[in-house]
Amino acid sequence: MTTALCGKSALEYWRTPPLVRALALHPDNPSDDFDLPLSREELRGLRNDTFFELEIWRNDSVLSARGRPLMSDSSLDVLDSIALISPGISAPIEILVSSREDRRRSSLIRPSVMSDDLSAPELSIISKHLYVTSPALTLLTLAPRISLARLVMIASELCGSFSIYRTPPSLAHALEDLHANHLLPKVSSWSPSFDSSGHLTDLWSRPPLTSPEKIAALAARARGRRGRRALEQAAELVVANAASPFEVQAGVLLGFPYGLGGEGYAGFSHNHEVALSDAARRLAGRRTCRCDLFWPASQGFRAVDLECQSRIYHTGEERGLSDANRSTALQSMDIEVILATYAQFEDVRRFDALSLTIAQKIGRRPPIHTRGFLDSRAELRSQVLVSWGDLLSDLS
Repeated sequence: MTTALCGKSALEYWRTPPLVRALALHPDNPSDDFDLPLSREELRGLRNDTFFELEIWRNDSVLSARGRPLMSDSSLDVLDSIALISPGISAPIEILVSSREDRRRSSLIRPSVMSDDLSAPELSIISKHLYVTSPALTLLTLAPRISLARLVMIASELCGSFSIYRTPPSLAHALEDLHANHLLPKVSSWSPSFDSSGHLTDLWSRPPLTSPEKIAALAARARGRRGRRALEQAAELVVANAASPFEVQAGVLLGFPYGLGGEGYAGFSHNHEVALSDAARRLAGRRTCRCDLFWPASQGFRAVDLECQSRIYHTGEERGLSDANRSTALQSMDIEVILATYAQFEDVRRFDALSLTIAQKIGRRPPIHTRGFLDSRAELRSQVLVSWGDLLSDLS
């Protein structure tokens, strides 16, 4: 029998930066197999401080379980690996088990049953006793419990180049000090983002963890499973390579079809790379730049780049280009640049004006505001325009 993190807990695991796990683990842990720019004493002190800040260790169900007989092997599997997953996991911990006899719940564990024929190829090892569902299977275990819009948003994060992780205070201060002293290591190609004052944000950049094609392939194999149809729809709707939550939110509101409350402006790509002409290179000071939401040129209409301006998630280096340099370089190549703010999406009247502008630029018609459409759009907006940390707030 295999025990694996799934659902909310698996998502939390995949969101946790490898550097954070390395800094938070015990200094003698064998997974600590690369050099960290801290002395052994500094690491030990940092880990002791972090221990008291992690949510899972403040949970009575974890502390009281130590030294007491537990009712299932799966609970023991989780507790044996609790230190490895503690930097990102909150209680209750959701796990996947293959036996109905091992599905008894507790204040610490929330088990779900799935047969090995679907789950086994989709598991990654954490420790000798504990696995985690793949990003695609994680989405399937979430699909029956959240709205389609939020499923697509989480899928967009996993198919994108960003992760949102709230770092414990002690670790955040340590990372800020390492950054200030140019000692911050890059682990598994993950990089934290800092604001203009050098403070750590919740945004980390990393390579995509899955793809729409892998999600669709799992949905095809999951016939008869709860959540399969929603996962199939999510695979069709998700647009890969988003680099921030605001880009995803903009893409969902603008790209979803009318019937789901979106504006129907599909056909864009996230972070499309544009090779700049010689003149544009001189303007921009580099060879390429990326467009947040990019609609290619069509007959009679220029290509359009919608840039998502956010103080929260577009800070620090931000691709090394000023807005003025970017816009001038792209427009010299006949690419229309539209700068959009979160406030324009929040306010319905301003959003309508933005929608009309985009429609005119890409050669589409804005949606007709029937009662049915307005109701669907209001529901979609209520699901999308939320703090990224609240995406699972309606989890049942």
